[in-house]
Amino acid sequence: MNEPEILKPEELRDVLARAVKEKLTAVISHLTRGKWHTTEVSLCTLTTHTLHVETVGGENASAVNLEINQPVGICIQQDFNRYIFETVVAGFEVSVNQARGRRIVLDLPNRMDRMQRRAYSRIPVPESLNVRVLFWHRGYTDESRQVPLENYWQGRLLNISAGGIQIAVDREQGPNFKIGQLVGLQFTPMSYQKPIHVEGQVRHIAQEAGGQGLCVGVEFIGLEASGQGRQKLRRIIKTVNDYEKKNRRRHKKTAVAVGGTETEQADSWT
Repeated sequence: MNEPEILKPEELRDVLARAVKEKLTAVISHLTRGKWHTTEVSLCTLTTHTLHVETVGGENASAVNLEINQPVGICIQQDFNRYIFETVVAGFEVSVNQARGRRIVLDLPNRMDRMQRRAYSRIPVPESLNVRVLFWHRGYTDESRQVPLENYWQGRLLNISAGGIQIAVDREQGPNFKIGQLVGLQFTPMSYQKPIHVEGQVRHIAQEAGGQGLCVGVEFIGLEASGQGRQKLRRIIKTVNDYEKKNRRRHKKTAVAVGGTETEQADSWT
């Protein structure tokens, strides 16, 4: 799996021009009042110095909270790649199509990272590892003031991708979680490494397959909006790569143990 690639200025503009021409959507992430928010937008116009986007689905509360000069992160999915960059809000315009909400004017970024979509495939945690995840309540995207019974939990990491993680928790913890909930996360991929601290949003809750617990799916948010966030994203992608390699080595050893040859197994992964 390839590491993120920094695009050249001419490549950056080509990506944006094509995205506008194809009327692609993107996701804006931004920090308001100490909480991360995400807003889906359509890409409308590209000028010499600005990118114009519109909120999708009418007025969006989190988009309304944007202010001029506010830093934002953008993620665009195109073909087999995802493109992420940070920029700032340059202004606002009245949308041509009132049903689409308002138009946001963004400064053109001076840097864009390209990542293969394969990095967003979920990779199971190797069986030799027991990775604990600490996470805590950070509010809700719908501005609900409901308070969970507990606000700090510990679970076991099931799988990871560049986009998020799945955590196994005790079934009794179910009432503490709901879709759209914001959480802070901390986990240490390998025992000798420093912990990774990120923000996330609960995307699904289901019974753990073959187990007695619950599986909580959390999407990472805010990693596109700063250089520090992208450094964390690189660490996460490296973790995905490391886990994938460990899983392959284990499968190879298992296959050899049941009668295959090491050469045969090496060929099967090419």
